[in-house]
Amino acid sequence: MRLKTTTKLVCLSKQQLHEQNQELAEERFAVVSEQSLELILEVACSFCDARWSRVHILQQLTVFDALVDVLFNIKDLHFSRSGEVAGIINKMVNAFKGVIQRTSNDIRGSKESTIHPATLVLVQVLEFFWRNGDMVQSILESGDYNTGPCSDMLDCLVSKLKECSEMIFQEKGQRCIFFLNNLIYVLQKECHSGLLPRNAVSDLNSLIDQSIKSYLEEYWVALVRCLCLDGDSLTLRKPRRSSLDKFTEEFCTIYDSQRTWKVQPWLKARLREQIVELVVPEYEKFLMALQENPGSWLTRMRRARSEKPIHTAERLGQLIRELFER
Repeated sequence: MRLKTTTKLVCLSKQQLHEQNQELAEERFAVVSEQSLELILEVACSFCDARWSRVHILQQLTVFDALVDVLFNIKDLHFSRSGEVAGIINKMVNAFKGVIQRTSNDIRGSKESTIHPATLVLVQVLEFFWRNGDMVQSILESGDYNTGPCSDMLDCLVSKLKECSEMIFQEKGQRCIFFLNNLIYVLQKECHSGLLPRNAVSDLNSLIDQSIKSYLEEYWVALVRCLCLDGDSLTLRKPRRSSLDKFTEEFCTIYDSQRTWKVQPWLKARLREQIVELVVPEYEKFLMALQENPGSWLTRMRRARSEKPIHTAERLGQLIRELFER
């Protein structure tokens, strides 16, 4: 509050000096207000250079809200250090990035795919830039600085999530789901509030699509290849019961491993549908082709009492739609 009050007094003095004598206003203003402006910059720098942590994010946001207002009001005033204003805002952006980078990767000791604390910090920071976006943009444009702080914040979070997932999760699928859970959390917040610029939203959606594709290829495309594979294209091979047994075994392994993974509701629905669309039609075609060869089918059925039971295509779809349930 004192900083804002001092700034208002400085701006008021500038206005009054101009009203009294425009020719001498700048010279008199420098004499009257230079010391106060330098003090404002020193205070602003001290806050931006401080080493903030996640536990103090609310205090940091409150302080930085005030600083943006103050710096915006003095950015067009002519004084010896006026060129430093944009640099201080850039330091503010870096201070937020530092909080995200230093946030602990301890997600409560859980081996589940949960929301990283840094993701919660990012959403709060994006809300800050949403409130102060025009002022921050204007100040950054007055200097030679990157005018896309929201995209910078998102890039910082992506790096943090990748670092965390590599440290905590051994399985690629868990890393993908953890990454997706966090990105979708940000996307859903953005959809409700419009926190991100269009280019950042586009980048976020691309990351989500790429991660979903990576997850599907790692598990479900590989599973379908147990039934059908011809070069790089999925084409039914001559149906064999051994292929079906391998498929069933692999499916059970994936299902048992992933059925209790914690997945965001929107992502859960999307993954289930895409897995069903990818797996069930190929499985159904394979069963039909297998049944069209009754001689070998019946012979093998008589010989192999210990073979694994066969799921119908409908039952397989039901099981897939039970994935990611706790």
